[in-house]
Amino acid sequence: MTNADHADVAITFSDGTRATFTNSDLAAARKPKFYVLGTTGAIVGNWDPAAGSTPADLPAILTVHRADGTTEVISNSQVTPHAFHQSIVEYLKNKTPMYIDTRQSRDVVAIMQAAEESALSNGRSMKPLLLR
Repeated sequence: MTNADHADVAITFSDGTRATFTNSDLAAARKPKFYVLGTTGAIVGNWDPAAGSTPADLPAILTVHRADGTTEVISNSQVTPHAFHQSIVEYLKNKTPMYIDTRQSRDVVAIMQAAEESALSNGRSMKPLLLR
C-alpha cells in the first residue's frame, strides 16, 4: 500500500543550508500551505478560504514575520481559476505560448524525483540534476 497524498522531503544545499518540505492531504486540521522560517524572519503562505473546495486553485495569502515582531500581509494579484489548464488547452489547440514555461517547473520535478529515489534507497542522499 502506498500513500501518494503525503510527502516529507529534507534538502541539504551545498553551503549547508537546510530546507524541509511537507505536503499532506491527510490532516484533519490544515497546516499553512507553505512556510519559510529563517533566523531574522519568516514567510507563511496560508490557504485562501475564498477557494472553497478547490484550495490549490488560488495563491497562498502571504504573511511576512519580521524579527522585530511586526507582520505584513502581502497582496496577491488576481488569479483566474484553472488558468494553467486553460493555457494548456490554448497551446494544444492554437499553439498559443503558455504563460508558464516548462523550464520553470523542471527543477522542482527534478528535486521531487531525487527525493523519491532517496526514499526508495533507504534515505541515501541524492543530487538532483538541475538546469541551473
